[in-house]
Amino acid sequence: MKDLVDKKNQLATIEKKIPNMGAKERAAFPPGWIIKRRESEMVKSFGLIVGIGICILLLGSPSFAAGPGNLSLGVYGGWAWGIADEGIEGYPYTEFDDGWVYGGSLIYRFPGGLALGVSLEHLEMDLKEFGESYGKIKMTPLMFNILYQGIPVGGRGLTGHGGIGLGVNFTSFDKGPATRPTVSVDTEDDFVFAIYGGFDYFFSRNVSLNLDGRFLLGTVDSTWREYGSTLPIGEFNIHNFQLLLGLRLWF
Repeated sequence: MKDLVDKKNQLATIEKKIPNMGAKERAAFPPGWIIKRRESEMVKSFGLIVGIGICILLLGSPSFAAGPGNLSLGVYGGWAWGIADEGIEGYPYTEFDDGWVYGGSLIYRFPGGLALGVSLEHLEMDLKEFGESYGKIKMTPLMFNILYQGIPVGGRGLTGHGGIGLGVNFTSFDKGPATRPTVSVDTEDDFVFAIYGGFDYFFSRNVSLNLDGRFLLGTVDSTWREYGSTLPIGEFNIHNFQLLLGLRLWF
């Protein structure tokens, strides 16, 4: 869109000027925008530290106890925070807002702790710039996962898991109020990658509750057209950090 392209050019030097701005200059920004940008950076840093810490803790933990093979079916839900510096590649100040995420997974744990699984989830995130919504990306990643899954001795207690996943992200885009009616937006399906870790509390051998931290990383190609012309707006950065709560049944 021309509006978005023009803003990219006009705002190229704003980030360098913000630290030296006076009160009157800062007042030109939407209320809370500068604070929100700083909070967004804090969330990214916090998510990275927590995610790396969980993975290191779990992969070095003795809680990955050996045991019989197990089939497990689980459901989960939680919140996703966008962590990309730019929602649209090359467009500073564009970002994907936070949103709900929910899904389900099926895993098989082999004796010793190694497990293979498949998961399907859904999440939606608003594309914004200065608080204006240009639309919502809808994503349904289908993931194939490899992980280590702990089973507590005696079948009850606290343990953990950690792993990686790779899959296909099925996407679509709904235009928002800041996108002109004459503009059309199409998105492509693409690959997506995940790294995650978490804790499990087993109430019994058959039921467990899990808390996960996960990075979902990927890009989505988009095509913006107006009056038959393709606009210079392309790749979405959909990297996000998720905090998830789930319930699993073990067979």
